[in-house]
Amino acid sequence: MGGLLIAFGAGVGTLLWADLSNIYVWLTLFVYLGFGLVGFLDDWLKIHHHQNKGLSPRAKFLGQILVGLVIDHFGFFYSLKTPISVFRRLSVPFFKEFLPDLGWFYLAFAMVVLIGASNAVNLTDGLDGLAILPAVICTGVYAIFVYVAGNGNFAQYLQVPFVPGVGEVAVFCGALMGAGLGFLWF
Repeated sequence: MGGLLIAFGAGVGTLLWADLSNIYVWLTLFVYLGFGLVGFLDDWLKIHHHQNKGLSPRAKFLGQILVGLVIDHFGFFYSLKTPISVFRRLSVPFFKEFLPDLGWFYLAFAMVVLIGASNAVNLTDGLDGLAILPAVICTGVYAIFVYVAGNGNFAQYLQVPFVPGVGEVAVFCGALMGAGLGFLWF
């Protein structure tokens, strides 16, 4: 249930300091809070029924799929309205010029990445009961990545696809890092 404190801290911090007209901030918050809601329901059922059975694996997976479908829908169809061609493209490490356009396959690929990452965090948390430190470290790295991708000068210099506005997600990353470190401190 420490996730409630972390979600509250990261959510409030993002709402206070991020540009709320930015679509990327809202999509990031939706994914974070959507997957957080699935985890909360699982934990709440465990506590409510006084046993170690929360949501069934199918129910968890269905909740993750629903969150993923909403994000896929907005991300994919938003990309059709923008002149930026990097949304449905896959960046392959060490091959700067190789950016295959996934087209409609982007929907399935994004779903696998979202659900896979969510379940990887759940697995890490199940191993030692404290997934927040790896999450803080990964969030710090991701903050650097989104800032670079959202800054035209850095993106061009480092040959990273430039996505205008995505750098604002670094505010969410900072809020999540702060909430996670605050959770660890207390």
